[in-house]
Amino acid sequence: MAELAYKTKIYYDDTDAGGVVYYANYLKLYERAKQEFFLMKGCNLFRLHYDGIYLIVKEVRANYIKSLRLGEEALVFVDVKKIKKASIELYFQIKVKDELRAEAEILSVAVDTNSRIVKLPDCVSKLLT
Repeated sequence: MAELAYKTKIYYDDTDAGGVVYYANYLKLYERAKQEFFLMKGCNLFRLHYDGIYLIVKEVRANYIKSLRLGEEALVFVDVKKIKKASIELYFQIKVKDELRAEAEILSVAVDTNSRIVKLPDCVSKLLT
């Protein structure tokens, strides 16, 4: 069961000339849902940036099932898949009217301002509890 369902609409700037969401723009939808998920859980990613901690994407596994189209309303579901000492893996699903359109697993790693891997901040490491 997803911990967050982020509602969004597909806008013109999300699509290619044919009105279909450009493949790279799915990542924007996942990122927006991730930020809302973290905020909902009391973990402000913007605050982490001010503290010199960044969650950088290390790996993306994406599955595009059926195209999203201009004007459609979609829900982006977010779940925590795995948390380790310095990384978090999230699982995303994009659905339109309960129809699965895309899914992804995204692994992010915590780094400091010198790009050195560091321990996840407490607010992130506690997301599974």
